[in-house]
Amino acid sequence: MKKFFAFMGLAIFASSTFATNPINLRDEMMIMSQRLVLASKASSSEEFQNNISAFINAAEHSKVTMPTKWNGDQSQFPGYQQGIQKVIDVATEASNLAKEGKLDAAKTKLYEMSELRQMYHKLYK
Repeated sequence: MKKFFAFMGLAIFASSTFATNPINLRDEMMIMSQRLVLASKASSSEEFQNNISAFINAAEHSKVTMPTKWNGDQSQFPGYQQGIQKVIDVATEASNLAKEGKLDAAKTKLYEMSELRQMYHKLYK
């Protein structure tokens, strides 16, 4: 009986893990969106840094996660990863500006994200 419950617990855990995988990319993209808004509204370099770091972390997770709608077709994945890397690069540049105390310049740098988002969402969303 104990083995049965242990097996059932493992089965439930495994199925919940697989069930949440398709949502992970969407969740990471939502985190990216929220943190980008918070970074653009930051009133200090520290606040900007905290939000842009969370943004970059979510982007890194997104970069290695293939969209489920592609059904395992990896032909578009390198281009998708390249797009995410461009976003990470812009965020890193903005982060460096904020570290130098150039908060306004860092916020201005974030405007490049809008163009990248539009371009890559047309291609891969």
